[in-house]
Amino acid sequence: VTTTILGDLLTLVASLPFLGLPQMSGGEDASPAPVAEKLRGRAFWEVDQSELAFRMLCRRYGTELCYTPMLHSRMFSSQPKYRKEQFSTCPEDRPLFAQFCGDDPATVLAAARLLPAGSVDAVDLNCGCPQGIARKGHYGAFLLSEPDLIEGIVRKLDQELSFPATVKMRLVNANELQDSLNLASRLEAAGASVLCLHGRTKEMKGQSTGPCDWDAIAAVKRRVGIPLIANGGIQKFEDVERCLLHTGCDAVMSSEALLENPALFAGPASSSRKPFQDDLALEYMGLAKLYSTPHKQIKAHMFHFLYAGLQLHTDLRAQLGQAKGFDELHAAATAFRERRIEDRAKGSSWPDTGWYLRYREPLGGDEKKKRKAAEMASTIAASAPSEKVARGTEESVAEAAEN
Repeated sequence: VTTTILGDLLTLVASLPFLGLPQMSGGEDASPAPVAEKLRGRAFWEVDQSELAFRMLCRRYGTELCYTPMLHSRMFSSQPKYRKEQFSTCPEDRPLFAQFCGDDPATVLAAARLLPAGSVDAVDLNCGCPQGIARKGHYGAFLLSEPDLIEGIVRKLDQELSFPATVKMRLVNANELQDSLNLASRLEAAGASVLCLHGRTKEMKGQSTGPCDWDAIAAVKRRVGIPLIANGGIQKFEDVERCLLHTGCDAVMSSEALLENPALFAGPASSSRKPFQDDLALEYMGLAKLYSTPHKQIKAHMFHFLYAGLQLHTDLRAQLGQAKGFDELHAAATAFRERRIEDRAKGSSWPDTGWYLRYREPLGGDEKKKRKAAEMASTIAASAPSEKVARGTEESVAEAAEN
């Protein structure tokens, strides 16, 4: 996942039993560091998990492993400016997997070798991105129908790098599980040390998302001998344990739900560690300032964090959308927090989250109808308060409430 802000933004994982990972070698000016025999598969896993500010916020609330944003291997290997803008980390940002997209083994390998020495713990090949840009660029989930190609990239990374290679993938198709089982086995044989499987196909996105197939993930887990991360269907903390029990996987990943709620892994909703979304937004702003996060990325995160409340306070949605620069974004987030504090003081039952379920359970259906009707009634009554118009107003209000 990386920067379309959604499918390509980032992914993070909880419940990972890492204790320590071998340091990688590489970097533009770094000669390969001497390393002992490379650990693979479960040996790598058991010795020890996408812009920096967001990763650090998630780590504060229980996330153990983070992935970088999806990095384009061709651009990363050929453009120093792209590398500088797209990859950043800090000593506390560990464990960390750098995820690349690409369709050429040599290019992906060249990109991986340009990572700063000791900066990540593994390199991941993204075969899970379902976005249109991935189709156009011939990468992500659109490589799943070309198992020979994916296998070749993984084998190249495993043979040439001194640190582990991992793969993120989706179900190959919805009707034949065997295709996914076969691909997982081939990737393990090619040298993948960890697989992450999203229990949906590339066609299952947006309004066609549908349920995540944990049974399919469980079947793949039984097939492979390397760690498997389950991805998909994680809306709240309680889903983490359910998924682990159902699939038998070694860890659980969240992407979209975590984009909205970086504290998802902090514990149940009743946990004292659970902050409100408006508090998370301001906490993120502090980290974004510390790590010099581009304003475009900050604004995208704000719309994820504050989605539910912005459906209620549409004036603040406009203010946030028009904000330019850090100070204006911070002012909008502060105004939002003050408004939500007032809501809670009045006993408002308006939910704090809703972006993750925006296609399946849109917020405020009935409330929006009532508000629209009330606004229409107020407008008509103010412009023509006669008895005849008043009767028409009642009819209009009833019609609005039905539409």
